[in-house]
Amino acid sequence: MPRVSRRRFIAGSGAVGVAGLAGCSSGGNGGDGGDGGGGGDSGGGGGDGGSEGTTTGSAGDDLTAVRIQLPEGTIHYPMYEAATDAGVFEAEGIDLTVDYAPFSAQVQSLTSGEVDVNMVSMIPYMGNYIKGEDLVTFGWDGCLQSINALYTRAGSEYESIGDLEGQRIGVWSWGSSTVQAFQAVVAEESGLRLRQDFGTTTAAPPALLGLLQDEEIDGVINVSGLTITMESDPDTYRRLTQLNAMWRERTGYTLPLTSWWSYSDWYENNTETAAALLRGGQSATEHWRENTVSILDEYGETAAIDNQAKVDVVDEWANDGQIFRDTTTDDYRDATWQFVELMSSYDFLEEMPSQDDVLRNPQ
Repeated sequence: MPRVSRRRFIAGSGAVGVAGLAGCSSGGNGGDGGDGGGGGDSGGGGGDGGSEGTTTGSAGDDLTAVRIQLPEGTIHYPMYEAATDAGVFEAEGIDLTVDYAPFSAQVQSLTSGEVDVNMVSMIPYMGNYIKGEDLVTFGWDGCLQSINALYTRAGSEYESIGDLEGQRIGVWSWGSSTVQAFQAVVAEESGLRLRQDFGTTTAAPPALLGLLQDEEIDGVINVSGLTITMESDPDTYRRLTQLNAMWRERTGYTLPLTSWWSYSDWYENNTETAAALLRGGQSATEHWRENTVSILDEYGETAAIDNQAKVDVVDEWANDGQIFRDTTTDDYRDATWQFVELMSSYDFLEEMPSQDDVLRNPQ
């Protein structure tokens, strides 16, 4: 039987409001953990490593207790509630507790010492590592991938991002690592710079939809939750290009927003636990893909996936290998490192981190 009582749902006032609709956001607009607009750097020292850290230890029954923290009101909720209820992580020897918190707290959960290990925004945490935090990342299994896209009005004349050159595009934050990824990939693919070759507007994620409908902007890049909303309403919105699709065409692989991170001392003392978390993440993704519709029927409302059109969109993307990553292969690591190099080349990272120093493989 699933032991639901082990998990605490930290309810915030926006859990099924803006945060419920949100995706990879910075600051207080909610988010799904793909974006650390402010870098996720609290200046903290993290946990002390080892099995006696604040969020790992023995749970009895030959299980290792691990607590992680994910953004509230987002697509993580149905995925990980279903996985834990199904005993996916217990099968790998992990007694996993999943807490949910506002995005602004979640993105700092590791550097603040709230948890010892977590799935957090990849590029901002690379930035933390470059600034001297003794962090390591050890895989992407079960982690969020980009679904963010550029949309226009359904009835507009625009057919490509190039058609929008000189027109106004809305984003929620230039500090968002997802928006920064869009800038780098679009520049590499088309030669166009979002901040130089287009007019731009920043606004809260829900407000961007109104600006687009009122024709005050001609394109919008929005958080993941509202990306699902736009994709599910083709009579109102039309997708021009998707970040993940551009990256797939370039490398053959999906584009990660989050990865598993810890401080190096925790990793060295808990390498077997790290490997078990990856196996659990892979199994959780497989469970999600095989049961997407029934999972969303049971858990989707908390993530604002609350009608059949949205369920259909998420189901289609899940079956296409999007949203959450299943396995971490050598080729996937190499493709992801190309993304890190790209972000460094466009100065979204202060320098290029050494793969051998920051990336671990516990399996």
